[in-house]
Amino acid sequence: MSATSSNWPQAPTILDRRQLLRIAGASTGALLFTRLLPGCQSPSGSLPTTPVGGINVADLKVDSLRVLPSNVVIGRDSSGLYAMSAICTHQGCIVEDNAETIAAGLNCPCHGSAFDGNGDVTRGPARSPLQHFTVTVAANGDITIDPTKPVAAAVRVPVS
Repeated sequence: MSATSSNWPQAPTILDRRQLLRIAGASTGALLFTRLLPGCQSPSGSLPTTPVGGINVADLKVDSLRVLPSNVVIGRDSSGLYAMSAICTHQGCIVEDNAETIAAGLNCPCHGSAFDGNGDVTRGPARSPLQHFTVTVAANGDITIDPTKPVAAAVRVPVS
């Protein structure tokens, strides 16, 4: 049998320092790339299954829009109050209200979708508008949003 025969066990491959650094650098770069790239964020939103409150009419100016911690959006325009989902219809991420105005609308930080102040898609990849929900206002001005009761996007609760 010759010394070049493949029947002999191969010596284990030992990485030199340069090869080890290349592998470590590539792995670190891949990890950072997936964490920092906006399109790679995981969906993170779900709607509450019961009515939510925590905001008063006095806290909302006309033409304002606010994402609440309960993953719903409350808006107030010249016709009154309305509420909608804060969950992007593309892949379920929470939309942002950077300017808190109806004119600025809402943006999804995960994949770049944008919605106008009434929840209609203005930039994809989302294709569906945000769902609107029932809003009630107590005598003292406390607002309750019921995400279990969808309404048409044009529905407003007048504010006196």
